[in-house]
Amino acid sequence: MFLIGQSSGTSDSQKEEVSLAKEVSLKKGAMNSISANFNSKVIFAYANKSEQLIADFYAYLTLYNQSETVDLQKELDKSIQQMFLSDTILVEDFINGTNKKITLSQLLQYCKENKFAITVNTIQNKAVNATSFDMKYQLLVTNKSETKTYNLTQKVYLFPAVKTFGNTQKTVWELKLGEF
Repeated sequence: MFLIGQSSGTSDSQKEEVSLAKEVSLKKGAMNSISANFNSKVIFAYANKSEQLIADFYAYLTLYNQSETVDLQKELDKSIQQMFLSDTILVEDFINGTNKKITLSQLLQYCKENKFAITVNTIQNKAVNATSFDMKYQLLVTNKSETKTYNLTQKVYLFPAVKTFGNTQKTVWELKLGEF
């Protein structure tokens, strides 16, 4: 009977360790969550900053129409890529209007090759998740004298990053564009 009780105790102990590990993981995630770190006014301010980040992204895309040099296009590429969480993010192909997902670099190439006009309407925060905002907006794209309307939802991530200032390290919160 002692052996059966001991065997059962080991199994329960292992289950408890797994459960504890999951709980610690969840708490660490919660500690980095938006609502755990900020009050509602600060969250509202970050949501507004997210709206501005989306508007800036489309403003940069329209600058391709005005760029006459390869150097300016390269700077635009760098600036836009720094706005995103990853270079491998898939985005809507709203330039060619193919209703498929393409890589960010493909979108930038399409922007260099086409003359277009973009208007962003009614950007609004649809949801606040643990580490991101879901931003919903309407995009009007005119390419080759044809205008298409897209209703998009895009994630904007808010996360802590450690920055070094001389000998001092500080945790700052960054906003980055995510998937559509």
